[in-house]
Amino acid sequence: MYMGRILVVCLLGYTVLVEAAKCKAAPKSVQNVNICCSAPMPNWGVYNRECAASGSQASCRLSCIFNVSSALKGTSLIQAKIRPMLERAFTSDVTIDIYETNLAKCSAVVKSKYPELGQLSRQSNACDRHALFYSLCAYARLIFTCPEKMWQRSNRMCQEARSYAKNCPWPALKMFMKNT
Repeated sequence: MYMGRILVVCLLGYTVLVEAAKCKAAPKSVQNVNICCSAPMPNWGVYNRECAASGSQASCRLSCIFNVSSALKGTSLIQAKIRPMLERAFTSDVTIDIYETNLAKCSAVVKSKYPELGQLSRQSNACDRHALFYSLCAYARLIFTCPEKMWQRSNRMCQEARSYAKNCPWPALKMFMKNT
């Protein structure tokens, strides 16, 4: 019995080591969500009237948009306000549904990993970056949630990116965030 526990512990340790090794080097294709998924980008320009004074830095602009929409209270997403915000920025219900779901799934990740994300981002911390990280996470999740008709399934690079992201979700998101 005691020998069996040691074997299980050793096997679990080996599994963790194998997984860590497999997740070390993310393929560059993880960053190319727009190549793999033709879902439209949000038209945040519809918020120009309210957010013109926010400046050109993405974190400041998105912070303004999320705050004007009441979609962000402090550092937390207000899920009931996400859809109306997205309805202004997108014309397709399918895309709105995807982003709404993705933002909900990103909430826990952004909250728990905010300090680490802050170190990865090239954006200055002149403005709160929570809205930026929620948006980037939702966009990065398109690798999982892209509608089948918009996904480049015959593209080997896209298959590789999706596989890596499924097996190594946090390293994939970190790789994606590092280049934004």
